[in-house]
This record gives sequence, C-alpha cells and structure tokens, in this order.
Amino acid sequence: MSAYLLRLFFAGLALIATSGCGQKTPAAAASGAALVKVRFQTDWFPQPEHGGYYQALAKGYYAAEGLDVAILPGGPNAQVMSSVAVGRADLGMTNGDDVIVAVARGVPIKMVAAEMQRDAQGILFHAEHPIRSLQDLQGKTIMAGAGSTWIEVVRQKLGVKFNLIPLVGDLARFVNNPEFVQQCFVTNEPYFVGQRGVSVGALLIANETYEPYRVMFAGQTFLTQHPDVVAKFVRASLRGWVDYLTGDPAPANKLLAAKRSDLTPEFMAYSIKAMNDYQLVLGNAAKGERVGLLTAARLTKQIALLQEIGVLDKPVAVNEVATFEFIPAQP
Repeated sequence: MSAYLLRLFFAGLALIATSGCGQKTPAAAASGAALVKVRFQTDWFPQPEHGGYYQALAKGYYAAEGLDVAILPGGPNAQVMSSVAVGRADLGMTNGDDVIVAVARGVPIKMVAAEMQRDAQGILFHAEHPIRSLQDLQGKTIMAGAGSTWIEVVRQKLGVKFNLIPLVGDLARFVNNPEFVQQCFVTNEPYFVGQRGVSVGALLIANETYEPYRVMFAGQTFLTQHPDVVAKFVRASLRGWVDYLTGDPAPANKLLAAKRSDLTPEFMAYSIKAMNDYQLVLGNAAKGERVGLLTAARLTKQIALLQEIGVLDKPVAVNEVATFEFIPAQP
C-alpha cells in the first residue's frame, strides 16, 4: 500500500468513525422472520468482477440464508477497509495484501474467505512485443501504480530493474505506442484495447513467488458478534460465484447493466471468460484450489514476503489476519 493510499485510509477512518456509530446491528434489526440486513462494500463501481455477489442477490441465495444484503458500490475513494473497520459496512472485499498490511498497523479486520484465488492484476503489452515473464520487464518503462506491492517484489525478489511512470486511466498512450507496457486487470483493459483494433496480450502478475488472494473480510467486532451472519454471507456468496461463472450469468448481468450503462453484454462475457481462463475465482484444482479457499500455508508465505520486502511495519500471525472457520469443506 502506497503512502498516499495510507493517508487516504487513515483520513477515512477518522471521518467514518463519527458517522458509523450508533447504527443498529443486523441482529438487532431482525425480528421474527425478518431478513437480517448486511452491508457489503465493494472496491470499485459495479462490474463483472463482482458478479458472484450480484448473482447471489438476483437469484435469492442471500434471502434463502435469511439475509437482506445491500451491495455498496465502491470507486476511487471507496476506503473499503476503514468502512468495515468502523462499522459503516459489515463486510468488504479487497486485495489480501492490503488486509495483511492493515492488520499489522492495528486495523481491526480479518479475512473470512477468498473471492479470487489470485489477483487479477496483469501486465498489458502489444502482441508484437510480447512479455512472457516478469523478467522480460528488465530495462523497460512501465506505467503502473506507484507503491504497488508487486513492484517491490519484482525489484527486490526477482532482481528486475525497470522504469516506472504513474498509472492513469487513459489507454491512448498504450494504443499509440507499440512498445508501451502498462499495468492492467486481465479482466478489463485487454478488451477495450482490442476494441480499438490493437492486438494485445496480458501476463498475470501472480506467480509462484507472489500470489495474493482477493478476499472477503469482516470487521473484528462484527465477526465476534455475528459469526452466523458471516457464515451465511460467505456460503451464499460462494454459491453465487459458482453459479455466475459456470451457469447462466444473466441475472447478475441484468443488475449490473442497470447500474452502469457502459457494461455491454460483450464486455461482461469477456470478463467472465477471463476469470475462468485465468482460474481466478474457481481456482486450479490441480493445485488443490477451490472457490473460497484460503490456506494457512499460502498466507504464511505471503506474510513472510511482505515482511522481507519491508512492506509490513511488524510481524503478524496468520490467525491475526484470517479465520478459516467459514471456508466450505472440500466437496
């Protein structure tokens, strides 16, 4: 997490602390057969990368568990972790790295399940100048998010040196320069560049050295007071993800399109295919992965790596950053 993002985080924490107090808990709001209200904060505007949650909402999987889930859209200043930490939201989603770093700095949150077995961040390149491994970045200039953990991993662990320019949302520089390389999400930018007639490729940043989860997480207070609600939310969300990626995604896509007119059927189909092709959510069965799975071994390795490259302020234990009690048993 960059210093800038950290400043935003703690500023948001102070701001939210006053507005999040005094709200009724989901348990207190429920009476009789009433559904328990749950607020789930996403990291970005509604998109197919949130499709499993919208599928669970559209097909009634949350309601079947007795939950009334409100999916709170994110954006550039979503401040997901601070919202969850102070109770403005009950659960949230983000990169697993960020949860580990936040816990090391005293933020009271904990992972409860994996949303993705590996993060969707990648390297976008022109097909005529392929990037086959992260070592191929040696000596190149790349547009990427300053302070991103993967940059320090590549530089310190892999010994790859490259120049960095700030990441912006405009794809014009990439489109107009065949040798341009930039950070992307493999579920997103390759599609839009391809729509402009450019032949592109994308390399997933996740590798044997650095393979962060994307996770669902809860605030410590909410987790302690409402473990049954967390269990139901995780169960319904994972059911939604499996259905979204292996069944008919139309129910979720209809909800997504209603919230964002720029989400075309073609783009949503592309994103779903990318999530399956890269085994992001359902995982690689040959490696023992499955939907929702978090393992102590991977988290231990991740914590050690973050500490080695100087990202963590202090050591943390796996049981401080994650709980495994909500992970579904091997089918």
